[in-house]
Amino acid sequence: MTTLAKKLGGPAALLLATLGSGYVLGRGLEAGGKKAFKAAVAAFKKRNTPCATKGQLFSVVTDGEDNRGLKLSAGDEYRVLECDGDAILIEVLNGPDNPHFVSGEFLATISDFPATDTGEV
Repeated sequence: MTTLAKKLGGPAALLLATLGSGYVLGRGLEAGGKKAFKAAVAAFKKRNTPCATKGQLFSVVTDGEDNRGLKLSAGDEYRVLECDGDAILIEVLNGPDNPHFVSGEFLATISDFPATDTGEV
């Protein structure tokens, strides 16, 4: 400490340098913490956005098969159980093995499911 104080021009200069660097460091951490907190809150809100189509029934208008092997035929009906972004959990009415995770894009191409539904209201 003595050597550092001598290099800075005395104990008063060392005190000012310590206070100044502490202030700069503290303000930097505060700004980063605020930014991280805002990002976490935004992610939490997005994650907990209610599903706009939850509980609604949709009709299949054209035959289709998704990339996981789920085959839907014209005339089939399904109910949306939950959604998170483009991942939609559906129950095919009178289907043998429910539920199924499918893409909202896939549902929009074969049924009256809204093409822009991303789980947000």
